[in-house]
Amino acid sequence: MVKRRKFLIGLGAVAAGSAAAVGTGAFSSAAMPDRHVTVAIDDDANGQIALVPGDDPDVTIGSDGQLSLDLTGANGEGVNINSVYTWGDPSDPASDYAFKIVNNDDAGESYAMKMNYYFANTGWVQGNGNGQSFIRFEVHDVGDGPTGSSAENYPHQSYNRDYSLGGPTGDNTPVGNYRFNPGEEYYVTVTVDTTGPNASVDDDLSGTANFYFSDDGVSEDSWYPDNPPN
Repeated sequence: MVKRRKFLIGLGAVAAGSAAAVGTGAFSSAAMPDRHVTVAIDDDANGQIALVPGDDPDVTIGSDGQLSLDLTGANGEGVNINSVYTWGDPSDPASDYAFKIVNNDDAGESYAMKMNYYFANTGWVQGNGNGQSFIRFEVHDVGDGPTGSSAENYPHQSYNRDYSLGGPTGDNTPVGNYRFNPGEEYYVTVTVDTTGPNASVDDDLSGTANFYFSDDGVSEDSWYPDNPPN
């Protein structure tokens, strides 16, 4: 079996012209200059951006205020080699999702978004990670057009750098119809894949995902797994 699988989903907020972000354990608000995003991790109407868990009992919000996806299993050993496990259904994400992202902004703000995923332990990643186990995040926009999805694997596979997951319609600036508008929902599905020829019981995909939202635009990052951006 592959090592423990517990994935913590954090929220970050980026104000226009600011690189500040909310820490992964403090999601109730983002103290930032000028325009800002208040972040919640449930469907609290006071939160401008909310993460809402789906129906899977392994997707929960803990007492520490973090949303987590837990694949440790009853025996705590993790998942089998040569297996695929998915939270949600990428073919029907609006009905079956790991969690959804909701824009509750009552001031009418639209946002661009990105997500970065950082491993808790990177000692197992070999070179470009190709053929090793990976975790895949896919974000879906199935509302009014344009619709679409975007996805990233961590480790990336075939490259020795990881990359931000961008918005589902492929634009990192909140302009035109590509905006994440008030009342809209993005649906996130998450897949763990241990079928690669180089997958090992030493692979540990545990880590933290940070989402960033901006009313001005976001710049996607790339980083070596063992040296993530600040």
